[in-house]
Formats: sequence, structure tokens, C-alpha cells
Amino acid sequence: GSASRPPIPERGRRAAGKALRSALLTGTGRLLDLLFSRLGWHRAQRLGGRFGRLAWRLSRRDRRRALEHIELAFPELAVGEREALARRSFVHLGMLLGECLQLRHAAADALARHVTLEGWEHIEAARAQRRPIIIVTGHCGNWELLAATMNARGLGMLVVAREIYEPGLQTMLLDLRARFGTRTIVRGTPGAARALLGALRGAGALGMLIDQDTKVEGVFVDFFGRPAWTPVGAAELALRFDAAVLPTFIARRADGSHQAVIHPELSLPPDPTAATARMTAAIEAQIRSHPEQWVWLHRRWRRRPEVQP
Repeated sequence: GSASRPPIPERGRRAAGKALRSALLTGTGRLLDLLFSRLGWHRAQRLGGRFGRLAWRLSRRDRRRALEHIELAFPELAVGEREALARRSFVHLGMLLGECLQLRHAAADALARHVTLEGWEHIEAARAQRRPIIIVTGHCGNWELLAATMNARGLGMLVVAREIYEPGLQTMLLDLRARFGTRTIVRGTPGAARALLGALRGAGALGMLIDQDTKVEGVFVDFFGRPAWTPVGAAELALRFDAAVLPTFIARRADGSHQAVIHPELSLPPDPTAATARMTAAIEAQIRSHPEQWVWLHRRWRRRPEVQP
């Protein structure tokens, strides 16, 4: 009889599936990049918004998560209001994608046409004192556009970010940031800690997003009335280096332009958990003011504090 082919081990099948998925995602990313490179700002936003509407219809799991999280944060909203808010948040994420792909081909001077920036005097005050600066923000509005705008203005901010598991997409994102002078410190990579500490010792600026439950050292602090696991690194670094912590946010306006605001320096308590809570309160206030411009599909309350016996 003919020799039968040995079965592929389960691990090999998983690896092959992962490689195929990675190739498909990277290929799709490059195709979209080519498409959006030919569009102007507003057309990129409109097409991105259509992708967001499509994702709302097709992505059952993310849709369900977003609705669950909005119910936790805004229990007072009626079912229809929660659904409308969740749908708008998907449209926002689609627009954000369109803007970022368009930005990959934009000149630095184009940013000023799309973004107004307020509060630069708080940067200058910290620089006058030769203190390091920590820009604390969240996944509010178009946070990539925020970093690009501040560095195009001359801040020289490094951003701390986790690695995206698709290498092709990671490269595209790092290239976008580098285009506007933003260097990325990828958490957990060799030299990351040294680069981070070097920036603070040299009175430089760091940008840190602290509004997600990720695999980093953290503490439970209040977020929309319930405990949420929150990165504590920003607070620990701020206290250790006497950094000026400036909550900074960006929001999209109805006409497609954006408004970025650098808020006054936070007065931090000496305890890292209490300091993290204060930073998180600033992020929550921003989300409450523009709830459709946050990432509701992220599992923000995934971890729960262990109940002490």
C-alpha cells in the first residue's frame, strides 16, 4: 500500500497557523497603507470610519466586550444609549487607523493644520527647573497623533510601549513614530530600562500610557468606581526622579480637527499607589468628557483583587 503521511504535531499546526495569520495581517496592513497614502486627511478619516462601522458589524466578541465595559462604567445609561456609544467608539477607532496610516506619509508641518496644542507653558516651566517630564496619558483620542504633535514641537519625548506581536505591523508603527522624532522604548527588550532611566537622569521627557491591564508591575486603583490593575511604573519613576507629571490628552472635534491639551503638573502624594490613583483619575475625567474616543473593547477590569480571608 502507499505510505501514509505522518500527522503534523499539534504544536507545528499552531505555529503554521500563527505564521499565516501574521503574514495575512502584515499584508493587509501594507495594502491599507498604500491605499491611505493616496488620500487626504478628511477622506482618510471617512474611509477609516467606514472600516470602524464594518468592524462593529463583524466583530461579535469585541462588540460584546465593549458593551459590557460601557455598562460597568456607565450603569445609568439606557441599553440603546450604551449601544450607540459603543458603535461610535468603533467608528472612532476606524478613523484613528485611517489617520495613522495617512500620517505615515505626511510631513511634520501638516500636523499644525490638524491639531491645536494648548498648555505648552507647563513644558517650559519644567524645563526651566531642569526637571524631567513624564507625559501621562491613556488610549484617548488619537494618542499617536498626540506624540507626533508634541515631538514635532520639539519635546524630544521617548514613549514606553509594549511590543506588537506581528513584526510587520510593529515595524510600521515604529516607523510612524520615528517620522516625527518619537523614539520607542519597547518594554522588556534589552537596554529598555537603561534608555528609560537615561532619559529621566538627563531631564528628558517620557510618554507613558497607563490605562490598560497589561503584564507589568501594577497596583489596583479606582477606575469608574471599581478596582482596576494599573501600571505603577510612571508613579514610581516620577517620585524617584522628582519628574513633572503632566496629564496630556487629545480629542477629535466634530470638524475632523483635534485639540491637544497639556494640563498643569499633578501634585503627587509620596505613595506610588496613591500617585497612580491620582494619574488614573485624570484619565477617567478625560474619558468621561469624550467617552466615544476610548478603547472600550480592552478588558480593563480583567483582574480582580484577591479577597483577603
